[in-house]
Amino acid sequence: MVQIRVLVCDDEPDARFLLRSRLVSLGYDVLEASDGDECVRIAANDPVDIVILDVSMPRMDGFLACAELRRNPRTRHIPIVFLTALRTSRDDRVKGLRLGADEYLVKDVDPEELAARLETVLRRTVGPVETNPLTHLPGNAVVTEEIESRIRKREPFAVAWADLDNFSAFNDRYGFARGDKLIVETAAILRESLKLFGEEGDFLGHLGGDDFVVVSTVERSAAMAEHAVKLGRERFPLLYDLDDRSRGYMRTLDRNGKQIEHPITNISVAIVQSRGQRFQNILQVADAANEMKRRAKTNPGSGVVIDRRVH
Repeated sequence: MVQIRVLVCDDEPDARFLLRSRLVSLGYDVLEASDGDECVRIAANDPVDIVILDVSMPRMDGFLACAELRRNPRTRHIPIVFLTALRTSRDDRVKGLRLGADEYLVKDVDPEELAARLETVLRRTVGPVETNPLTHLPGNAVVTEEIESRIRKREPFAVAWADLDNFSAFNDRYGFARGDKLIVETAAILRESLKLFGEEGDFLGHLGGDDFVVVSTVERSAAMAEHAVKLGRERFPLLYDLDDRSRGYMRTLDRNGKQIEHPITNISVAIVQSRGQRFQNILQVADAANEMKRRAKTNPGSGVVIDRRVH
């Protein structure tokens, strides 16, 4: 079962420690932020299922952080729970709810009540389209909004479509449970590569299956993709049985009983660059990426192909 990841934001270290301890004891995976700016940054760049946000903080308070999270297409779907003192006024509670908060908790909430309230919020707000349940990455709707937002801004950007070579054969050979492990490892590799070579504001989404999307800058996308391919070559063989790993390929049978050899899977990345007004909508971006993906598949082992056309 995939752990639910909670981002706790409070400027008081003792309060964060207490809440973190309670959440961990309930089986949650916990990230921490010490102010609103850090909270907004982490939520935009790491897969998070729910945010618990202190209302009263210096610089960017909880209300401002909530508004920022709701403005950003990659974070606006995340449930937000405000953390308050007992003396919080009715007006403040109404203000928070109008900004997009989903629930209020007092700071000394009982662990049993904490668990019940978080479960209720998650049931009420988390939908299957917005976040992939296996990788916790943003799904189709958020990916679409992210790319369309970049198109509207008319600023240069690059979209990298990543998928796995021979993934269907891997599933046939080893089963869906190990296939899920391969998908989770792919997400980890892309996330690691983006953190190393990307910059703040870059985006990683999971369309489903073995299809991932990275939105980055024209200048950094190629280095990110090359690093991901390199990590895949190093790590994916470890998910194969020793015999297949030693041979460098696995064997399956086709419908006619003929033996087929499939090389060790790796990541293929098709990068489409947009400068100025090349694209008018996401369908044009997807068409260009599919053309690049077909080119990559006809040249096995190439790893990364880039469409540098301006028009």
